[in-house]
Amino acid sequence: MRLKLGHLVSWLLTTCLISRTLVKAQDPWSEAEILLQNSVKRTDPIASSSKQFSSDYGVEETNLYIPMDYSLEREELKYAKYWESEATDWSRKVYQLLWESSNNYNNPQATNVLANMHLWSDYGIPHNKTLAYEYLNKYNELTNFSDSDTLFQLAVMHSTGLFGTIPVDPVKGLLYYQRSASLGDIRAKQALAYKYLSGINVPRDCNKALLLYREIADQVRNSYSDQQWEVIFPYVESYNVRIPDFSEGLLGRSLSSMALSTKRMASARPDITSSFLTKMNGGNIVLQFGLGSSSSSFSSDPDEDNVDRLVDIFFTAWDDYKGTYTRGRNCERARKLLEFTYREYDGDVRLMDNLQRFFYGRCLDLLGHIYFTGEGLDSPNIELSEKYLKRSVIVIESSQSLISRANIDLGLIQQFYYKNDTTAIGFYERILESKNHNGVVYFQLAKLKKKYPHLKLSDPFLLMFTACSRNYVPAIYEYARMTEQGVNKRYNCEETAYLYKNFLEAEEISVAPHLKTAYAELLNRNSEVALWAYTLAAEQGFETAHVSAAYLLYQLPCNFEEPPRTLHARKLMALAYYTRAFKQDNLDAGVVAGDVYYLMGNYTSALNMYQSASLKFSPQAIWDLGYMYEHGLGVEKDFHLAKRYYDQVLEHNSRLYFAVKLSVWKLKLKSWLALITGGKVYGWRREDFEPGAKPQSWYQKIVKSFQKAGRENSGSSSGDPQYQQNSQYRQHQEQNQQHHQQNHTSSLWDRFQSLGLHMEDLVSIAFVLLIFLVSLVLRVVAARRGWNMNNMQFQVNALGGNFELQVFAI
Repeated sequence: MRLKLGHLVSWLLTTCLISRTLVKAQDPWSEAEILLQNSVKRTDPIASSSKQFSSDYGVEETNLYIPMDYSLEREELKYAKYWESEATDWSRKVYQLLWESSNNYNNPQATNVLANMHLWSDYGIPHNKTLAYEYLNKYNELTNFSDSDTLFQLAVMHSTGLFGTIPVDPVKGLLYYQRSASLGDIRAKQALAYKYLSGINVPRDCNKALLLYREIADQVRNSYSDQQWEVIFPYVESYNVRIPDFSEGLLGRSLSSMALSTKRMASARPDITSSFLTKMNGGNIVLQFGLGSSSSSFSSDPDEDNVDRLVDIFFTAWDDYKGTYTRGRNCERARKLLEFTYREYDGDVRLMDNLQRFFYGRCLDLLGHIYFTGEGLDSPNIELSEKYLKRSVIVIESSQSLISRANIDLGLIQQFYYKNDTTAIGFYERILESKNHNGVVYFQLAKLKKKYPHLKLSDPFLLMFTACSRNYVPAIYEYARMTEQGVNKRYNCEETAYLYKNFLEAEEISVAPHLKTAYAELLNRNSEVALWAYTLAAEQGFETAHVSAAYLLYQLPCNFEEPPRTLHARKLMALAYYTRAFKQDNLDAGVVAGDVYYLMGNYTSALNMYQSASLKFSPQAIWDLGYMYEHGLGVEKDFHLAKRYYDQVLEHNSRLYFAVKLSVWKLKLKSWLALITGGKVYGWRREDFEPGAKPQSWYQKIVKSFQKAGRENSGSSSGDPQYQQNSQYRQHQEQNQQHHQQNHTSSLWDRFQSLGLHMEDLVSIAFVLLIFLVSLVLRVVAARRGWNMNNMQFQVNALGGNFELQVFAI
């Protein structure tokens, strides 16, 4: 077993650079502990960052560092370089003290610090998987397998193989999970529950999963006081997001089937020229947007500056209140801004139009809500809260048909502070007529219906179900309890287990605080530390963590890009996580898993993934199935079935109308040509005459030719496997050319083949050129005859679309 370079460098560092003897009369842990206490363990870029928005409203610069390639040798060299030239004197001294304490005195505390240094990059020490496993395993033995956190992390290491660092051992991982869970680790219990629910490395057992999920859920529920649970459920800054959602999802905005998980991006300012806001404003369209002038008076006409100013004030305060992914919450700053707005604008409400009243009323509602919850204050102030909430209701509802969200907090105040349930129900029923509320209203009405059965309210089970479907966290738990107790007389073990699972995943602050750590480490450019944190959550069953971990392990290349260079073990783990995310109804993850199999040349597995995703109505998966049948990849070539799949795409995504129709037209031409020639057209696709070759389009072949030329010019030897493969292909081409010369049948088609162009490529190019040629001719004719083309709308079956983009996609 070869000695890792990073391990060797650390040994040389500790033995050569520090002038200490190997044997000491006293364990140096106490000296190291003092140095560690006076240093920063890890920086938090979210808490310390200032406002980081781009010039466009609603777009937040996250600056996430996600490398495409991974090399074990490069990681080892990076670790060696740190100790050679980048480490500070403090780092060298602390590391030497810890190393002596661990290796000479078997001090478990020093060993644990060393393990976390290399696993979590604590105190700026570079991430090193090999040393992290060695020290963590040693610490586990020194503590006699009694540390639940260490056991959980070792269980994850053995379950994943630490991405190629150690052999994958699911049996040992399961034993460590069970040992950690028996010691009370909530993450280990959740990981075991997910394994039993999904049948991962264990037989599926819904009852065991339900027992574990309910045990954890009860523990989390009991961590809240009755005041928090019933009245004011604490707001949580969630980092339970998929990393690719910061760049419009796994498949892009137009092709993704999944809604984005990024709920706390910087607020997108609304289009104040939209029909809704224009109607609200009495038909007056405001064309200006910005902070406006410094004047606060509404006496000027037409008041556009003040509208823009109120919009900016509200959304700035809202972003401070909820926090964003690069900036933590600041309720105190939000409150001060809103109080200034009240003092500045409240006297001019009678001069405001509807649009100004709407945003000013929302400012008052948020201000009242802050006083009601007491966030950023020593304690809640019900008197001031009522003042601002009632004022919000008057401002918004006096001159328009909208309902203020302030009715929710006013109802809660009446119900829990004044014990006036009748008035509270009145406020709740008013807000039910509006869509501007969350599940808390249905949650409270369900409680009141159980308290007063004679009231003419809906069934409490249905009310709680509605609150649960709106993702109100206490309602998810309460609905799960009602379902488990058979309130609807239809108990289902699996459904109940999933409800408890959803409740726990909504409570990430209790069961997965490392999700925030993972995101913060991406901001700090520590992608491998972020990967480890996401892996912990993925093993707990978080679908978003599955996607994030898989995305960090392996990303699909774009056009004209080489596939990522990484370890085979990392690629396999990415496939496993994409597949697990797909089994939790992430359709895009299933498509990506199929694409990865496709790039690996495993067409059978790719076809299986596409078929599974198509059964869940993924348009991209259905399209990919059509492509596989069109070209006979993993199946027999079948143009009729390919056309059927292409046509099905429109049933689920009408925006792809032009792309589908052009593909079908191209398919028909190929079918006619195959019929005329009897399917014996030479060079239809490369795999028709070269078994096992990966299909490539003409532009990919051009890129490959440049890459090959670059390798040859750089002095690549003939011993290079890629060079040998290209040589064999050239020899095959030369043999074909000699065969044609012998038969004296040189043709134009042979010349196209020599350029790497095949029939499918020519048909595609011809279609694109034909469409643009027709468009050009129409423009010329229209210009000569004086037709107004700018007022003409080009639609087919009432379906519009971005034609040029879809043609390029084909």
